[in-house]
Amino acid sequence: MVTPSDPYEFDTPYVKVLADPLTQCLSIRWKNYAPSGTYRSMLDTAVDLIRERGLRYFLSDQRRRGAILHADEVWLAMDWVPRMARTGLERAAIVQSADVFNSIAIDRVVGTVQPGIVFPIRLFNTPEEAEAWLYSPADVTS
Repeated sequence: MVTPSDPYEFDTPYVKVLADPLTQCLSIRWKNYAPSGTYRSMLDTAVDLIRERGLRYFLSDQRRRGAILHADEVWLAMDWVPRMARTGLERAAIVQSADVFNSIAIDRVVGTVQPGIVFPIRLFNTPEEAEAWLYSPADVTS
């Protein structure tokens, strides 16, 4: 029987997801552009996993994600992030995409939602930088 203290991982052509009880982090590594339905479904799964497993950190590696559709950008800001904010999450890190349209969309979403949520969201260039910040004992507002 799988319990919340067991690691949970799944891999699809679009994304790899890992819920790690040791680091208390849910990591999503996008492999390429995912159609809107797949994109939203994976992010909905992320909310469920964080809530069910009591995870504290979220890492989204967007480097290979590609563009985010405007409708998905609006959905992120108005629906998904508010649900994520109710999970007890403490920090979220995003590794930026080289795709300019993805980066612009993520910047807009973070700028829109950050004032209304209790956990900080930070943008990084590499997964190593993101992980160092996520797991740092430093004040989460820094």
